[in-house]
Amino acid sequence: MNKNLFWLIALLFPLSFGFVSCAEDTAVEDPYANWQVRNEHYIDSIADVARANLGEEVGKWKIYRNYKIANESTTPGLGGTIVTNPYETPASASDSVYMRIIELGEEEGLTPLFTDSVSVYYRGKLINGTVFDQNYTGDLDEKIHVPTHFALQANQTDGLIVGWITALQWMKEGERVELYIPAALGYGTQNQSSIPANSVLIFDLKLEKVIHPDGIESYSLKVD
Repeated sequence: MNKNLFWLIALLFPLSFGFVSCAEDTAVEDPYANWQVRNEHYIDSIADVARANLGEEVGKWKIYRNYKIANESTTPGLGGTIVTNPYETPASASDSVYMRIIELGEEEGLTPLFTDSVSVYYRGKLINGTVFDQNYTGDLDEKIHVPTHFALQANQTDGLIVGWITALQWMKEGERVELYIPAALGYGTQNQSSIPANSVLIFDLKLEKVIHPDGIESYSLKVD
């Protein structure tokens, strides 16, 4: 064997062990490191953008308080939007949901009451882009995809989060929004399946239809 080649191999052999050792010592970055702090900063930034771009046109934002705060408050109008109640908006970004308008609702479209049922299309993801739930894949095509039906009031204790109930009571049929829900109006400090605790929830949400209940105590889903 050529002497120079021998010495080259002798030098490279220990170096190869060094590279392997470095690779083994390199820690894989945790995608959920400092998750709570990152989500708090994220929703604060969303709140700032929304408050600076309020409106009723496509691309503009709407902000609504937690419907429970509105219902339990004795102050008239406290549950309104930042537009109508600028001085009664909660100081914390976690008290409201933030909606960027993607598609306007139908001019004569209905807005659901708390006692109504709804039919919706949705895709939910985390701030890192991870999709955790959806009822359509790819681009939404209403000729192909099937919406999900549920009753707002009936689902209050069945897992439907406060942020969804709040947002839907302000949407019109046909309206599509990008909905940002603070952790406090989502699953809070609890892990939920593939959703870590303290997660901001981001939804592409479209209200397809409002369905009135069949009778005072009935939540049957009557689709015409």
